[in-house]
Amino acid sequence: MKTCLVIDEAPVIRKIAFRLLSREGVDVDTLEKPSQVLDWIDSHGAPDLMVVGVSAQDKTIVDEIKAIRERCGSAMHVVAMIVEANLGLMTRLKRAGFESYVYKPFDRAALEASLARYLEPETILA
Repeated sequence: MKTCLVIDEAPVIRKIAFRLLSREGVDVDTLEKPSQVLDWIDSHGAPDLMVVGVSAQDKTIVDEIKAIRERCGSAMHVVAMIVEANLGLMTRLKRAGFESYVYKPFDRAALEASLARYLEPETILA
């Protein structure tokens, strides 16, 4: 079963993402702040996917994600939840290790479409 960690300051975003992803058979957990992620990883191991709410005013997210990437490597996928297409922010996030974006507010179809490639079962080549 794929694991996903949803990080967002807004309880409603965490709740909606938790419900939508759980319905898809994903083992989901939520946190309020990216600063809590390393402790969570120490307790649970790295998730397959991390979905992080980001705003242009968040000045620490790039450093936090770089630290998480250093600990977990590239096996974990990281997706940003953003409100608008801000090229400067999106560029900084890509450099920090984010792979793609989900626009808030999202519905089930938008969330599934954005995350499907990260949640598909892995195929083993013989």
